[in-house]
Amino acid sequence: MDIGEILQLIKESLPSLLKGAEVTMLLVGACLGLGFAIGFPIALSNVYGPRWLRFSLSVYDRIFRGFPALVLLFLFYFGVGSFPGVHLSPFIAVLLALGLRSGAYQSQIYRGSLLAVGKGQTDAARSLGLTKWQTIRLIVIPQAVYFSLPGLTNEYSILLKDTALAFAVGVVELLTRGKFIAFRTHAVLPIYLTVAAIYLGLTYGGVLVFWAVERYIRIPGLSGYGRRAR
Repeated sequence: MDIGEILQLIKESLPSLLKGAEVTMLLVGACLGLGFAIGFPIALSNVYGPRWLRFSLSVYDRIFRGFPALVLLFLFYFGVGSFPGVHLSPFIAVLLALGLRSGAYQSQIYRGSLLAVGKGQTDAARSLGLTKWQTIRLIVIPQAVYFSLPGLTNEYSILLKDTALAFAVGVVELLTRGKFIAFRTHAVLPIYLTVAAIYLGLTYGGVLVFWAVERYIRIPGLSGYGRRAR
């Protein structure tokens, strides 16, 4: 194929690839949301909860951080989905596998962020009459959210790449659509290079969004924290 034919093929393939990118971003957003819903309460429990609860949650953390993402996908889709009365669509299986895995990683991000708030601030808040949970809600959590943004930016990038594994269980996302087009047209290299370029754009586009959020919610006196961390 000459350069003109390659460019025409890429132009014709872009609408299909961008539809796949929409599914990819939907997965990323859903997995990040599930990861936050699980990871933040776990982080609070790890920092402020009793020892028995911390031990119980460490089992979850070690399991989901210890298994490869592809193994988790197969366990949920072929394993959990094979139980009587349980049917998981490919999308839900990927969401559960990657979302629960992200929750384990996010719990460590938030745990470090909670511990990064100086003890002097919490002592000062308690001396002013705030209860323990008022101190956590009003003093610790706002700063911890800010401190967590560099780690969440990295988690977003990793999760975006992990969603490429969803093709293994039949989710028609970006990589799956690229594979179909490449096999149909036999233009493997141009199509996969286009897919790679879209992933690159999604990665750095998302990173820019996180940086913008970080600048928007910056805390006076702490505004340079995230930038120095990177």
